[in-house]
Amino acid sequence: RAQIVPRMLAFLLRRHFGVLAQPELLHADDQSTADCARPSEAIGDVTAESAGRLFSLSSRIVEFASTRDLSESDADRVTFEAAIAGFDQLQREVKALEEKLPLRVLALHAVAPGLRYASLAPPKPLALAQGRGDDAYVEPLHVLVEFTTSNKWPDDMAALHKVKSAFLLRLAECYAAAHPNAHVDVSSRFFGYGAQDGLLTGASSVQLAGTDDFDYERDSFVDIRHISSGLTFRLSVLCEPEGALLAHKAQEMVRAGLSAQADALQCAHRRWMRTTQWRAMHHRQILDLCQRHHPAASLTIRLLKRWLSRHMLLGQSVGVPDETAELLAARVFTDPWNGLAAPGSAYAGFVRCLQLLAEWRWTADMCVVDFAAAGSADSEDSARVASARRVWTTTDGLSADAYATLQAAFDAAIQRKDVRGALRIVTAEDPNAEWWGTVSPVLTRRLQSLARASLQTITNCISLG
Repeated sequence: RAQIVPRMLAFLLRRHFGVLAQPELLHADDQSTADCARPSEAIGDVTAESAGRLFSLSSRIVEFASTRDLSESDADRVTFEAAIAGFDQLQREVKALEEKLPLRVLALHAVAPGLRYASLAPPKPLALAQGRGDDAYVEPLHVLVEFTTSNKWPDDMAALHKVKSAFLLRLAECYAAAHPNAHVDVSSRFFGYGAQDGLLTGASSVQLAGTDDFDYERDSFVDIRHISSGLTFRLSVLCEPEGALLAHKAQEMVRAGLSAQADALQCAHRRWMRTTQWRAMHHRQILDLCQRHHPAASLTIRLLKRWLSRHMLLGQSVGVPDETAELLAARVFTDPWNGLAAPGSAYAGFVRCLQLLAEWRWTADMCVVDFAAAGSADSEDSARVASARRVWTTTDGLSADAYATLQAAFDAAIQRKDVRGALRIVTAEDPNAEWWGTVSPVLTRRLQSLARASLQTITNCISLG
């Protein structure tokens, strides 16, 4: 059993890169299978000379910037605009099913990075992936379905989850009947498990909600493989009574003196808020920034995410959450500092992000993203000058009272020793950096070192022409 993962890695290296690492791990049959079934665009045999170029950030930067990872004939279909157009069409198709559903569909809320110009690569249609024969994994685009309010939702958590699953089953049936060629799958994180699944049964909520790993996006969902766009959308139900029920149960546990159960339910409620409320609001803010105010912000976000991923630091579980990386990039466009205007290009924005990581004093200075000032921050006349502490004394978007509230929350966090040099970004809606958390002080110092080294490399390249 201990050889399973090494053999998997050896097979993937041989198949995609032509590298034969530790030949004793691969049997002759496995090696022949990897050689004869290599994808059409697999990288050729990697040598010591080509290894540096292969894993370099700038090796294929032009293709990355132009978002063309397919042939010229297919490149126009793999764009963010095509994905957003597919989502708009999906909204119309789902709303057309209202008469067949128990409740009227109020809205569909997109929360996937690929639908706000912020994913590493534009969403790739599944039809193109199959046509190329590269058996690529296509990431589903997550969407929240909000129904009209009703007082008939059950007050029991297990019953509420079952009603949500029933809604999705009905939605899948209606959509499949209206679109026979579409591929529709309904699934749940609880399918195939017993009665010890925590919040589904209410019997062991501490086991499930005791950590922040509980993901309401995977509670119950329906995957729709859209016909016209070729994209896969993952729909889940946004149920407001669920959040209220979690908060009410947590208060009951607090009054009963059951601290462990109360902490578990509060954690579950925070996770629910993050998945259904905070992520949707963040999506709208980033989409508005990229679409209306700063078109260069999209590629800046993607370059920053690529830089983080190359250092294996992108992701909630390994370091910097996607949303935190997007806020970092948004900061340089909404609140340019040192008297500078907003970046005029994506590459300038990426360099500003590195400067922000390298030079900002995370221990003493509050880092604010003011989305309300996005419309005016791109003007050189409205660029604000940082104070000696590099904290804005006034802002175009935030009022003086709102900014004072943010500063008071930051000072209180310092008193509680919650800052301690951690990368911490706040907004008017999230004064305590609760939405996406903070990056650990150790990782923040590592990011600062990497950013300084990257800036020095950029400076050397410019000086050498």
